[in-house]
Amino acid sequence: MKSAVKQPSVALIKLKNILFATDFSPASLTALPYAAALARRYASKIYLAHIIMPEAYPLHALELTSPAKLEREAHERLAEMSDLNLLSEIPHQSLVVHGPLTPALAQTVHDHEIDLVVVGTHGRSGFNRFLLGSVAEEIFRNSPCPVLTVGPHSARKGLQDTQEKMLRHVLYPSDLSETSLHAAPYAFSLAAAYAAHLTVLAAVPEESATGSEARLLARAFEDEVQLLIPAELEPWRDAECVVETGAPADVVLRTATKRQADLIVLGVRRATALATHRGANVAYRVVVGAECPVLTIGAQDESSDGLLNLLGQWGEASFRERDFGIH
Repeated sequence: MKSAVKQPSVALIKLKNILFATDFSPASLTALPYAAALARRYASKIYLAHIIMPEAYPLHALELTSPAKLEREAHERLAEMSDLNLLSEIPHQSLVVHGPLTPALAQTVHDHEIDLVVVGTHGRSGFNRFLLGSVAEEIFRNSPCPVLTVGPHSARKGLQDTQEKMLRHVLYPSDLSETSLHAAPYAFSLAAAYAAHLTVLAAVPEESATGSEARLLARAFEDEVQLLIPAELEPWRDAECVVETGAPADVVLRTATKRQADLIVLGVRRATALATHRGANVAYRVVVGAECPVLTIGAQDESSDGLLNLLGQWGEASFRERDFGIH
């Protein structure tokens, strides 16, 4: 049977170099244990990085504090961080970078061949977020590589737990669009690496599928997900497929809490001109609202009608013809 969606190339991921980006706030430092845990798991090198951004300092502050002093203070704080027991036996290096956030981050990722960026966020919302922006969102919308964001509600469990299994349950929301499919290799690979339970979640707006349509869509969704999983990850063909109706961000957060997910893996669109200021978008709401870290994998802005195409391409009679046992 031919899949209705394009299948991604799924392979075990490699995390040779991890960039831990910090502004030295308590919120950002909560993400360091996650970076350390992943580095130990994947034998990675950690780059402890602080970006000195002109836009982060009021003009009068820059007049009173020279860039050289800011850099010196940053190196001192990174040196203190380097001495933490948390980083013992993990290769690591400190970096202080100058410039606007997005280009400075992109250049650092390129120069050091970074495979993953790890950040913590305080989760600003509302008017403050509109005025000041969300640094975490700017990072995950623009980063050339995947970003692990530890939000303000993330519990101290899961990836940084060094006892027994560090990752027990991975939640992968997908609408089968090109954007969400970019995240599939990471969801399947991390679940395999940690022998974790994998739940693949489809969040369908209530007006899009109700009653019998929702049941048909659930069966079709499970069928499509099975076709995404390659032979080398055969055990994860038993991944649990769930279809829930409601607002996507609410469905993801509710499901993650109910199923005690340790990690959410989410495909996101690359930044557009108004990406950060266009309201409570799904990715941002999930990142700041989740009780576990969120791994985002960026893709170019693509149509996100993959899941709903299943309803458009297959009416109820067509679903019956696919031998889903619905009569």
